[in-house]
Amino acid sequence: MTINAIMALLVEELTEGEIPMPLAQEFTLANIWADLARLAGESVPRDVAAVLDAPIGFVPVAGASFGQPDDLPIYAD
Repeated sequence: MTINAIMALLVEELTEGEIPMPLAQEFTLANIWADLARLAGESVPRDVAAVLDAPIGFVPVAGASFGQPDDLPIYAD
């Protein structure tokens, strides 16, 4: 399946899910990666899943192992 075909499926799903103008929305790369992997019938990589499962307010550190909460320091405003 091509990237364009998968992206078209994602836009269709978002539109059907009542996301207005999905091409103009902001999404994290982790969200896009997970959806594209799902649409392609692939597993979501562990690091991507860990970012999606992280508590709100936590930001992963570059090069960190995302498996433990201690590796995800709280983002200071």
